[in-house]
Amino acid sequence: MEVNTSSRNCLVAGSTGLIGNLLTKELVNSNDQVTALSRYELSSTDELLTFRKIDFENEESFKDLFLDISDAFICLGTTIKKAGSQDDFRKVDVDYCFSLAKAASQAGVPNISIVTSIGADSSSNNFYLKCKGEIEDKVSALDFKSLSIFRPGLLIGAREERRVGESIAQFLQPWLIDPFLQGAAKKYKSVKAMDLAVSLKDYSGKQQGKKVYYFEDLIST
Repeated sequence: MEVNTSSRNCLVAGSTGLIGNLLTKELVNSNDQVTALSRYELSSTDELLTFRKIDFENEESFKDLFLDISDAFICLGTTIKKAGSQDDFRKVDVDYCFSLAKAASQAGVPNISIVTSIGADSSSNNFYLKCKGEIEDKVSALDFKSLSIFRPGLLIGAREERRVGESIAQFLQPWLIDPFLQGAAKKYKSVKAMDLAVSLKDYSGKQQGKKVYYFEDLIST
């Protein structure tokens, strides 16, 4: 499968999370220039990496950061427990993500990638999957040369924050559930965080129009 190899000017939203952090490192290792967005003051000694503190509720604080960007990656997300309520969860996973995508579109960014979830569906009765479907629908309505949507199953990787239930699932699913997920159910298999990060990096802009990626599409590292 053909992948991008030339140096790019990239922007990563959600750069301190599990996937965003790995993706940022992979992009820098590929000699891509990276602007990493964060709600906190961060710094880097690598000349290819620039952290920018932004206010996600104020589009004026980040819209100009998308100028001259070739590839934008939205890896922003939270949990209801961390957000505190469903309304605040939606604010991060739908509203903030859409504000970023809209700013990218208005700035003429050609390629955008976003991480949602397996089962994402705006008509779902499950609140989490409904939100993931809503952001997919919203971003899909914007103008991009290439839109890559990644729908992973359970992510396998070490987070800075402790999620007890997820940690247990990470231990059990690869051994007890994944072997039985075959055929059409294969897309529900757990996904190594590094595989997703590498796939985000390499597939951005690969195909014109909209492309949805599942477990079986990801690059195995």
